[in-house]
Amino acid sequence: MEKLLRVSLQVKILGLVIFLLLLVLSLVTFMVAYMESNEDVENAENLAVQTAITLSYMPVIQQSFLSDRPTDEIDHLADQIRDEVEASAINIVNRDGDIYGYAGPKKTEAVPIQDHYRALVYGSNYVLKTKDGDDQLLKGIAPIIIDYGDYKKVEGAVAVAFQMQSIHKEIAADIKKIIMASGTVFLIGIAGSIFLARSIRKDTLGLEPFEISALYRERNAVLQSVKEGMIAFDHNGTITMINLSAREILDLPDHIEDHNIHDVIRSPQLLDLVHSEKGIVNKELQYKDKTVIVNSSPIFSGYQRTGTVVSFRDKTEIRKMIDAISEVRQYSEDLRAQAHEFTSKLYVILGMIQLGKYEQAIQLIQDEAHTQEQVTSMFFREIRDEKVQAILLGKFAKASEKKINFTIEEGSSLDPLPSHIQLSPLIVVLGNLINNAFEAVAAQPAKDVSFFVTDLGNDIIFEIADGGQGLEDGVGERIFEKGFSLKGNDRGYGLANVKEEVDMLEGSIEISSRAQEGTIFTIILPKHIKKNT
Repeated sequence: MEKLLRVSLQVKILGLVIFLLLLVLSLVTFMVAYMESNEDVENAENLAVQTAITLSYMPVIQQSFLSDRPTDEIDHLADQIRDEVEASAINIVNRDGDIYGYAGPKKTEAVPIQDHYRALVYGSNYVLKTKDGDDQLLKGIAPIIIDYGDYKKVEGAVAVAFQMQSIHKEIAADIKKIIMASGTVFLIGIAGSIFLARSIRKDTLGLEPFEISALYRERNAVLQSVKEGMIAFDHNGTITMINLSAREILDLPDHIEDHNIHDVIRSPQLLDLVHSEKGIVNKELQYKDKTVIVNSSPIFSGYQRTGTVVSFRDKTEIRKMIDAISEVRQYSEDLRAQAHEFTSKLYVILGMIQLGKYEQAIQLIQDEAHTQEQVTSMFFREIRDEKVQAILLGKFAKASEKKINFTIEEGSSLDPLPSHIQLSPLIVVLGNLINNAFEAVAAQPAKDVSFFVTDLGNDIIFEIADGGQGLEDGVGERIFEKGFSLKGNDRGYGLANVKEEVDMLEGSIEISSRAQEGTIFTIILPKHIKKNT
């Protein structure tokens, strides 16, 4: 059934138009033909009666009946009238039924007196339908009334006959004209429907309705699934489409389709951008508390602008993604540095063996093994979360390469972290803080950085301490502001991202710093957060 309904638009329109035309034209043709046939019969009846009445009052006939002598002039007059009205026959009879005058194909000696009974007895004018063999006749009969001065008397009757076959031929000819006119209208309707279907297909780019509906559903599914905010509005500013991401980025309510964009977006700068005639690409704009990247593309039909499509991206999200990617890249580089360091040490050991300095080689191996045993023992015995282990191993390699003394403090312990603390936020938080600590001691004689973690109680506590110069007064209050940095331009996003990730995990950050003694960052993360309970 569904396949039968999936026919082309042209077939649907043609089918509907043909059905409606056939229905309407059939009804109209039937009604007009019925009315026309009745009108033709009625006209024939009126013509027969009026002709009979006219003949009955003609002087020639009146004088013939006064003198009681039929004349040839009556036949000549009847024949002339018959030709003019196209009657089949005209009979003029007296009261006894004798023929006074006749016009027609054959003359009879007498006519049925009962046909003229009402006219002869009552003086009535009337129409009568009779049969003459196989032919059906329509007769208009009128009395011949003679004025004798003192009185009037019906002396005869006039009968004007029309063949019903001739009337039916006229009716058929009229019906034929009606059918031809209906057929012309039918053909014009089909041609118009074909033109309409092609025009609609042109407007719909050759797509059938079911294809358009499928594309519409697919478009909605795609638009609602993308992370980029999308808004479309027409040339009047009425919103025709908006996806979920746009509502979230711009903090817009639900069900704002069919509203004017000026009623839902109050930012003049944003409205100026979205109404740009040439469109815009990757334009940054501060909207409320977010930095938004705006793209707009006007829609034109010919030279007339019919609408606009605008996309929005939250730059904060993009920055966070870039930072996460940077941290993952840094983690990868740390692991490569570790591999490079071990390779260098292996070459040193190989050189000692080749030089015969076996005791020095053995001592170097034992020292390195002892160091790795301490680190590995601490990792696998006390720090049992694989994500933290991976981050710290990378940082150990980086510290070794930079000649930084990076240690894990005694008493550190950590069980596997709760499921809501994922690798990405850990990379951002621990990676940024440890990297900052490494940078803080890079220029110090004693390059000491320590790491401490404990999960006793209801919270998980991380501490990263460095032996740097410490923070200046007042800096600690601004250090987490986005864009604020003591290291130069295009910096100041690392600690801001750390603060944002900690806030999302419903944790807190504490800073303890003393001049020339170093800084301690303490991260406190709850084991359970409200949105997961």
